[in-house]
Amino acid sequence: MEIIKDFALAFDAQSYIDLRGEQFARLMAQPSRRAQLDAAIDAIGQIATPAACYTIFPIKKFLHERLQLANGVLIGGGPVVQVVGGAEALVVAVCTVGAGVDRKLRLLQIEKQLFQTMLFDELASWAVDQVRQQLYRQVEARQQAQGWRLSTLLSPGESSWSMRDQATIFKLIDAAAIGVTLNSSGVMQPLKSLSMIMGTGSCQMGVEGLTNCDFCSLKDRCRYSRTRPGGQGHPVQLV
Repeated sequence: MEIIKDFALAFDAQSYIDLRGEQFARLMAQPSRRAQLDAAIDAIGQIATPAACYTIFPIKKFLHERLQLANGVLIGGGPVVQVVGGAEALVVAVCTVGAGVDRKLRLLQIEKQLFQTMLFDELASWAVDQVRQQLYRQVEARQQAQGWRLSTLLSPGESSWSMRDQATIFKLIDAAAIGVTLNSSGVMQPLKSLSMIMGTGSCQMGVEGLTNCDFCSLKDRCRYSRTRPGGQGHPVQLV
C-alpha cells in the first residue's frame, strides 16, 4: 500500500465568494463577515493534515455492473464498469484532511458559531476534494510513467454507485494507516475523508478525460460542478 502526505492545499477567497453567488458576495462586503472568512481559511490551512493511501489490484473479469478482482473480491454497480471497463487493474484509495478538522467543526458547533461552522465545513470539504484531485494526478503520473492509462475516478455515493461498497473498499485497504476508519453505519471517520476507485491499464478504458462530477446525481443543479462553466468541483462531501 502506498501512503502519500505531500499535498498542498490552496484557498482563494475570491473564487469561493464568486462560487457562492451574488447574495454571498454582498454579505462578504461587510468587513466583519469577510474577516470571518479569512479566519476560516487561515484555520483550515493550519489544522488540516492531508493524507492518502492506495493499492492497485489486478482485475480478473467484468461481471455486468461489477468487476471481480484477482483476489476474488466483487466491487461495483452503477457506472463503475462503464467508467473502468477495459482496465487491467483497479486503484482503490482513501484520502482525508485529518481528525483535527472534525474536532474544530465540533467546537464551532458547541460554541454555536453557526456562520463560522458553515464556512469551515465548506472549506474543509473543498480541502479534501483538493487532496482527491492531487492524488489522482499523482497516480496518473506514476501509471503513465510505465505506459499505462488511468480512467476517471469514482467515489461511492456520488452517483448511482451504492455507498455499500464503502465496506468493500475498507476491506481492501488499511485506511487506518492514515487515520481513517469506517463506522457501523458506513460513514468514514474523520468525516472529511473520501474513498475512490480508478481503472488503470495499457489500453483505452470505458471513460477517460471526464471527472467524478460527470457521474454525480447533483451535477445539473450544483454550482460547483466541474461539468458547468467555471465549476471547480463540489465542496460538500456526499456521504
